[in-house]
Amino acid sequence: MATATGRYSNLDRSFKLAARSLLTAFSREGVNKAFPSFTDAERERLYQMFIYVIKSLHGNIEEGFQQFCDEIEVATVLDKVDQFVEEQNLDVLTADKTSIEDIKERISKEKKAEIEYLKGLLEKTEKRNSAMKARIEHLKEGVADFNDTRDALKKLEQWKFCV
Repeated sequence: MATATGRYSNLDRSFKLAARSLLTAFSREGVNKAFPSFTDAERERLYQMFIYVIKSLHGNIEEGFQQFCDEIEVATVLDKVDQFVEEQNLDVLTADKTSIEDIKERISKEKKAEIEYLKGLLEKTEKRNSAMKARIEHLKEGVADFNDTRDALKKLEQWKFCV
């Protein structure tokens, strides 16, 4: 596990705060408004299931971020950046041996790679969201089937008393 110093610590903390705020944007009132035909108990169970999924997703995202940072040695790189910045600040007469075009090209390549990585994460998240929506639809269908069965039993009871 990478050491959490300086810039890496700020990056890690910022990522966790951003992920937490994105994943906790749905409230109990939101569940109540989204599923008004459900009973209070069903909405509560759905909300608890949602919370469980969000906690799991949050843990998986943080773990994936940590693994990614460890794989590409982000903490080490950021420590070297800090060291380089400090050296450059100490030696203001250092000659620039890297052309601006080379820097632009490297930055462009890194940004493209980052975009591709983020697109992959987005696709994975969209797949997870689709699976969660399908699960919710399945649960809704189960509730509808239950309601239909209950109505049929009531009609059967009424018919039995009429005969």
